[in-house]
Amino acid sequence: MDRVLKLLPLVGFVLVAACMAPNVPKEQYFRLVAVPATEKLAHPFPGIIEAAPLSADGVTGERPLLYTANGGVKLEQRNYAYWTELPTAMVRDQLVAYLRSAGAADQVVPSELRIGAGYRIQGEIKRLEQSAGDKNDIGVLELELSVIDESTDQLLMSKVYHAETPAADHSIDGAVAALNAGLQDVLKRFAADIDAR
Repeated sequence: MDRVLKLLPLVGFVLVAACMAPNVPKEQYFRLVAVPATEKLAHPFPGIIEAAPLSADGVTGERPLLYTANGGVKLEQRNYAYWTELPTAMVRDQLVAYLRSAGAADQVVPSELRIGAGYRIQGEIKRLEQSAGDKNDIGVLELELSVIDESTDQLLMSKVYHAETPAADHSIDGAVAALNAGLQDVLKRFAADIDAR
Protein backbone atom coordinates (compact mmCIF):
# COMPACT_ATOMS: atom_id res chain seq x y z
CA MET A 1 0.00 0.00 0.00
CA ASP A 2 2.87 2.37 0.83
CA ARG A 3 4.30 1.71 -2.55
CA VAL A 4 1.04 2.73 -4.27
CA LEU A 5 0.83 5.90 -2.19
CA LYS A 6 4.39 6.83 -3.16
CA LEU A 7 3.61 6.36 -6.88
CA LEU A 8 0.37 8.34 -6.72
CA PRO A 9 2.03 11.82 -6.93
CA LEU A 10 4.13 10.64 -9.87
CA VAL A 11 1.04 9.41 -11.71
CA GLY A 12 -0.72 12.69 -10.94
CA PHE A 13 2.25 14.68 -12.25
CA VAL A 14 2.28 12.69 -15.51
CA LEU A 15 -1.46 13.25 -15.99
CA VAL A 16 -1.17 17.00 -15.36
CA ALA A 17 1.82 17.28 -17.70
CA ALA A 18 -0.08 15.44 -20.43
CA CYS A 19 -2.98 17.86 -20.10
CA MET A 20 -0.65 20.85 -20.43
CA ALA A 21 0.68 19.79 -23.85
CA PRO A 22 0.14 22.50 -26.47
CA ASN A 23 -2.82 22.15 -28.80
CA VAL A 24 -1.97 20.95 -32.28
CA PRO A 25 -3.46 23.24 -34.94
CA LYS A 26 -6.44 21.87 -36.79
CA GLU A 27 -5.78 20.75 -40.36
CA GLN A 28 -7.36 23.01 -42.99
CA TYR A 29 -8.22 22.15 -46.59
CA PHE A 30 -8.64 24.67 -49.40
CA ARG A 31 -9.93 24.69 -52.97
CA LEU A 32 -8.91 26.78 -55.94
CA VAL A 33 -12.16 28.09 -57.40
CA ALA A 34 -12.85 30.33 -60.40
CA VAL A 35 -16.16 32.03 -61.05
CA PRO A 36 -17.77 31.13 -64.42
CA ALA A 37 -17.20 33.51 -67.33
CA THR A 38 -19.79 36.24 -67.72
CA GLU A 39 -19.46 36.50 -71.51
CA LYS A 40 -19.23 33.97 -74.34
CA LEU A 41 -16.30 34.07 -76.75
CA ALA A 42 -17.01 35.51 -80.19
CA HIS A 43 -14.51 33.16 -81.92
CA PRO A 44 -14.61 29.75 -80.21
CA PHE A 45 -12.74 26.71 -81.46
CA PRO A 46 -14.86 24.39 -83.60
CA GLY A 47 -15.31 20.92 -82.14
CA ILE A 48 -13.82 19.63 -78.93
CA ILE A 49 -10.96 20.85 -76.75
CA GLU A 50 -9.50 18.47 -74.18
CA ALA A 51 -7.40 19.60 -71.23
CA ALA A 52 -4.87 17.39 -69.52
CA PRO A 53 -3.91 17.84 -65.85
CA LEU A 54 -1.22 20.48 -65.68
CA SER A 55 2.32 19.55 -64.76
CA ALA A 56 4.30 21.13 -61.92
CA ASP A 57 7.83 20.78 -60.62
CA GLY A 58 8.60 19.47 -57.16
CA VAL A 59 6.72 20.95 -54.23
CA THR A 60 4.57 23.19 -56.45
CA GLY A 61 2.50 20.15 -57.43
CA GLU A 62 2.05 18.82 -53.90
CA ARG A 63 -0.95 19.37 -51.61
CA PRO A 64 0.56 21.52 -48.81
CA LEU A 65 0.18 25.25 -49.44
CA LEU A 66 3.44 27.06 -50.14
CA TYR A 67 4.82 30.19 -48.51
CA THR A 68 7.80 32.37 -49.41
CA ALA A 69 9.33 35.34 -47.65
CA ASN A 70 11.92 36.18 -50.29
CA GLY A 71 10.12 36.41 -53.62
CA GLY A 72 9.97 32.70 -54.35
CA VAL A 73 13.64 31.78 -53.99
CA LYS A 74 13.01 29.73 -50.84
CA LEU A 75 9.66 27.94 -50.47
CA GLU A 76 8.22 26.45 -47.31
CA GLN A 77 5.30 24.06 -47.07
CA ARG A 78 2.60 25.21 -44.67
CA ASN A 79 1.94 22.85 -41.79
CA TYR A 80 -1.71 21.86 -41.40
CA ALA A 81 -2.88 23.72 -44.56
CA TYR A 82 -3.53 21.64 -47.68
CA TRP A 83 -5.23 21.82 -51.07
CA THR A 84 -8.16 19.39 -51.32
CA GLU A 85 -6.57 17.84 -54.42
CA LEU A 86 -3.26 18.07 -56.19
CA PRO A 87 -2.97 21.58 -57.68
CA THR A 88 -2.29 20.08 -61.12
CA ALA A 89 -5.77 18.52 -61.20
CA MET A 90 -7.54 21.37 -59.41
CA VAL A 91 -6.28 24.06 -61.78
CA ARG A 92 -7.12 21.91 -64.81
CA ASP A 93 -10.66 21.31 -63.52
CA GLN A 94 -11.19 25.06 -63.03
CA LEU A 95 -9.75 25.70 -66.50
CA VAL A 96 -12.24 23.25 -68.04
CA ALA A 97 -15.17 24.73 -66.11
CA TYR A 98 -14.21 28.30 -67.03
CA LEU A 99 -13.70 27.57 -70.73
CA ARG A 100 -17.04 25.72 -70.85
CA SER A 101 -18.79 28.73 -69.35
CA ALA A 102 -17.03 31.02 -71.85
CA GLY A 103 -18.06 28.80 -74.78
CA ALA A 104 -14.42 28.36 -75.87
CA ALA A 105 -15.41 25.37 -78.05
CA ASP A 106 -18.41 23.19 -78.84
CA GLN A 107 -17.25 21.04 -75.92
CA VAL A 108 -14.44 21.39 -73.37
CA VAL A 109 -13.57 18.12 -71.64
CA PRO A 110 -10.91 16.61 -69.38
CA SER A 111 -8.40 14.39 -71.18
CA GLU A 112 -9.42 11.34 -69.11
CA LEU A 113 -12.49 10.95 -71.34
CA ARG A 114 -10.13 9.90 -74.18
CA ILE A 115 -12.35 11.14 -76.98
CA GLY A 116 -11.36 12.41 -80.41
CA ALA A 117 -10.72 16.05 -79.58
CA GLY A 118 -9.56 18.48 -82.24
CA TYR A 119 -7.48 20.54 -79.82
CA ARG A 120 -5.49 19.91 -76.66
CA ILE A 121 -4.61 22.28 -73.84
CA GLN A 122 -1.41 21.51 -71.99
CA GLY A 123 0.12 23.54 -69.24
CA GLU A 124 2.40 23.85 -66.28
CA ILE A 125 1.98 25.46 -62.88
CA LYS A 126 5.15 27.49 -62.45
CA ARG A 127 4.19 29.28 -59.22
CA LEU A 128 1.33 28.87 -56.73
CA GLU A 129 2.29 30.43 -53.40
CA GLN A 130 1.67 32.92 -50.64
CA SER A 131 4.39 35.57 -50.74
CA ALA A 132 5.14 37.76 -47.72
CA GLY A 133 4.48 41.44 -48.26
CA ASP A 134 5.09 44.53 -46.14
CA LYS A 135 1.48 45.38 -45.32
CA ASN A 136 -0.30 42.31 -46.66
CA ASP A 137 0.77 39.09 -48.31
CA ILE A 138 0.42 38.44 -52.04
CA GLY A 139 -1.01 35.42 -53.85
CA VAL A 140 1.39 34.56 -56.68
CA LEU A 141 0.15 32.36 -59.53
CA GLU A 142 1.98 31.64 -62.76
CA LEU A 143 0.71 29.24 -65.42
CA GLU A 144 2.10 28.33 -68.81
CA LEU A 145 -0.80 27.37 -71.09
CA SER A 146 -0.62 26.07 -74.66
CA VAL A 147 -3.19 25.03 -77.27
CA ILE A 148 -2.19 22.34 -79.78
CA ASP A 149 -4.02 21.23 -82.94
CA GLU A 150 -4.38 17.46 -82.50
CA SER A 151 -4.53 16.69 -86.23
CA THR A 152 -1.24 18.44 -87.07
CA ASP A 153 0.51 18.70 -83.68
CA GLN A 154 0.88 22.39 -84.50
CA LEU A 155 1.27 24.78 -81.60
CA LEU A 156 -1.52 27.34 -82.00
CA MET A 157 -0.76 29.45 -78.96
CA SER A 158 1.47 29.34 -75.91
CA LYS A 159 1.94 31.92 -73.20
CA VAL A 160 2.97 32.32 -69.58
CA TYR A 161 0.30 34.04 -67.49
CA HIS A 162 1.38 35.69 -64.24
CA ALA A 163 -0.84 37.16 -61.53
CA GLU A 164 0.17 38.78 -58.24
CA THR A 165 -2.90 39.56 -56.19
CA PRO A 166 -2.74 41.37 -52.82
CA ALA A 167 -4.26 39.43 -49.93
CA ALA A 168 -6.47 41.11 -47.35
CA ASP A 169 -3.97 40.26 -44.59
CA HIS A 170 -1.20 37.79 -43.68
CA SER A 171 -3.50 34.82 -43.10
CA ILE A 172 -3.72 31.59 -45.05
CA ASP A 173 -7.41 32.34 -45.78
CA GLY A 174 -6.40 35.71 -47.22
CA ALA A 175 -3.72 34.09 -49.38
CA VAL A 176 -6.13 31.48 -50.76
CA ALA A 177 -8.66 34.21 -51.62
CA ALA A 178 -5.88 36.12 -53.41
CA LEU A 179 -4.82 32.97 -55.30
CA ASN A 180 -8.44 32.38 -56.37
CA ALA A 181 -8.63 35.98 -57.64
CA GLY A 182 -5.34 35.46 -59.48
CA LEU A 183 -6.64 32.25 -61.06
CA GLN A 184 -9.77 34.11 -62.17
CA ASP A 185 -7.61 36.78 -63.82
CA VAL A 186 -5.38 34.23 -65.59
CA LEU A 187 -8.32 32.22 -66.93
CA LYS A 188 -10.03 35.37 -68.19
CA ARG A 189 -6.86 36.45 -70.03
CA PHE A 190 -6.36 32.95 -71.49
CA ALA A 191 -9.95 32.91 -72.79
CA ALA A 192 -9.45 36.39 -74.28
CA ASP A 193 -6.31 35.13 -76.06
CA ILE A 194 -8.29 32.18 -77.46
CA ASP A 195 -10.91 34.63 -78.71
CA ALA A 196 -8.31 36.92 -80.29
CA ARG A 197 -6.35 34.20 -82.13
